[in-house]
Amino acid sequence: MHVLEDSAIFATLQEDDLKGNKGGRRSKRRAMARNTFITAMAAVLLIAMYYTHDTYKHLHQEEDGTLKLPFTNKSSDSSSTGKKGSSSIDITKKVDSSSNENFLIEFTVAQLSGEPSEDTFVVKTKPEWSKQGAARFVELTKDKFWNDCRMFRVMKKFIVQWGISGDKSLNKKYKELPDEGVKTSNARGTVTYAMAGPGTRTHQMFVNFKNNKFLDSQGFAPIGEVVRGMDVVDRMYNGYGEKPDQGKIQNQGNTYLNSNFPKLSYIVKARVIDSL
Repeated sequence: MHVLEDSAIFATLQEDDLKGNKGGRRSKRRAMARNTFITAMAAVLLIAMYYTHDTYKHLHQEEDGTLKLPFTNKSSDSSSTGKKGSSSIDITKKVDSSSNENFLIEFTVAQLSGEPSEDTFVVKTKPEWSKQGAARFVELTKDKFWNDCRMFRVMKKFIVQWGISGDKSLNKKYKELPDEGVKTSNARGTVTYAMAGPGTRTHQMFVNFKNNKFLDSQGFAPIGEVVRGMDVVDRMYNGYGEKPDQGKIQNQGNTYLNSNFPKLSYIVKARVIDSL
């Protein structure tokens, strides 16, 4: 439907009415055309509202008055897990948020596919995509924030999300980061901050299982990508979907998750390495 063209037709119909051409069949045809146009526009509006709401609902689910995104409760935010031969880098100093340096971060994860197991995957930060976001990711690693974090939201063919620490003091330590724009698409393997709206990036992350380009327009900006072990990421236990409640994770930590969702995959440890 070409809205501009239809609008012109509607305007012409209105003009004819003002000229006094209201009688007989022409008047009926004009009335029918006008009613058809109004009905069609109403249908288009309803369809647009439906799909907009459906997308928004998918990205921003509301539960108990707080937003649950692919992604985070705004009042954020629980947190247990590289290849042999990789040496660690000493990063005792705070990471410079203006640095263009790429870091390799190796995650050791356990309970893959819900079974006793352990393996690793590596994320490479991309400050050219998001300087402050990449720097925060390295800082969280240095702070051992990821240790014991559960992969609490795993949605097949969509994303795997983690980043709520069982230590409430750690969750409160990190303030929200300003947005930096979306420099690259949410392709398979990219790592992105979960959000509860603009300017709410803190410490919840997700990895895209597939190309989720529709997230780009929502402001979800990748800060790095999985450069080794995406097959490991694919094995995160997904039997619980998005059943774990973020509010309860924040309030009760891993006690809540271990009692109710014992098969969740989790991070044993994360460290910066100098090479793959």
